[in-house]
Amino acid sequence: SGIRPQWFQSSPICQCADSKPEKGIDSMKHTGNHTHSADIIFSVVLFSLFLISLLMLVLFSGQAYRTSVKGSEQNNNLYTASDYITAKFHMHDMGNAIYSDTINGTQALCMKDRIDNKTYITYIYLLNGNLKELFTPQDNVPSLEMGTDIASLKSFTIDETAEGLYRISFEDPDEHSCSLLLHPGSPRIR
Repeated sequence: SGIRPQWFQSSPICQCADSKPEKGIDSMKHTGNHTHSADIIFSVVLFSLFLISLLMLVLFSGQAYRTSVKGSEQNNNLYTASDYITAKFHMHDMGNAIYSDTINGTQALCMKDRIDNKTYITYIYLLNGNLKELFTPQDNVPSLEMGTDIASLKSFTIDETAEGLYRISFEDPDEHSCSLLLHPGSPRIR
């Protein structure tokens, strides 16, 4: 039934008109379909495993991120308060520029500044759950509500030790606490 090339006619797997194919082209096509189906199933399973792995990675990464952010938020108020107080303390670390006082029943850390022959005071205090700073001329009566919020805190205490050190302790709303021990002015040499 038609002219076949020389190499095709001499092949032992050729199909003749009076015989059935043993392992001819038709049987190879049939085997190829099984292989093709297995390839598709393997690809689908492999892709599904990839998607499941990707989903697990996203879920676990999201949880790790939430945990990290929550830890940062918990400690952020303490870090902000301690860094701020320490920086302010060192900026005023001279002579008698630092002292503690009570203003309207609220304990405050006070720091003097001299600008253009006028004395100003920076007050650091706790009001309504917020550590605040108020910068005002010394001759003004301080209004604590006018202060700028620094951090959310539950408590803020200032104690002066016998050695002239200031112990400043505070606690955040989650009851994590911090205590600073700071020395104003030049260290005393005995």
